[in-house]
Amino acid sequence: MVPHNRLLSILVAIMLLTMPGTAWGKDSSVQTDSSSVLQPKDTQHGFSQYDTPPDYFSDGPSLYDSYSQSPLVPSLDKKPGGVFLDLDFAESFEVKPTTRGGHTHIPVRSTETFPPSIPSVYLVFTVHEHLSSYQIIGRLFSDSTTDMNDPQWLDEDIVDLATEDESGFLKFFPPDGTWQPGPYRVEIFVGYIANDVNKLGTMRFTIAPHPVAPALP
Repeated sequence: MVPHNRLLSILVAIMLLTMPGTAWGKDSSVQTDSSSVLQPKDTQHGFSQYDTPPDYFSDGPSLYDSYSQSPLVPSLDKKPGGVFLDLDFAESFEVKPTTRGGHTHIPVRSTETFPPSIPSVYLVFTVHEHLSSYQIIGRLFSDSTTDMNDPQWLDEDIVDLATEDESGFLKFFPPDGTWQPGPYRVEIFVGYIANDVNKLGTMRFTIAPHPVAPALP
């Protein structure tokens, strides 16, 4: 029979042999000064080599430049598609009820050239059937210059489309109450804010020159 004290010594020896890193030495697989371990002075979240996380949009081209230049992406300088079935400039419009309980707006005297005496210009549109309400925003710009990035718009109109609405209109008034002859453009946005993300396209019309009075005989 093994004495009690000797049995206890054997058990302690077995425990020491099975424990990693003890008096027999540390486990060589554990590294305390590995460079992959963030130190307290380092920035966290995996950006230890930066004071702040890198901003990929501050230097060099945007990540989406190649996408935005793709020929498969519709030009935003053309007539909008997407939610729209049709868009027409007109001098006025008529309203007819629809089977869904909404209204259909029908353009009257559709044209892209208006006399300078016209009080306002209508942009009448029809849309696809939709299951939620949304807004359509139109902004009027002078198109006399070629700068498409000119932020100064002349007028803005917003329409709320309910789920039963199949059409609507945007109405634009002349700046300072008088139309100046020349070309104009209307940029169309869908959503609740106008920005480059929800811009769908551009429509154009022209205000004709003032008529010249006949010369006296």
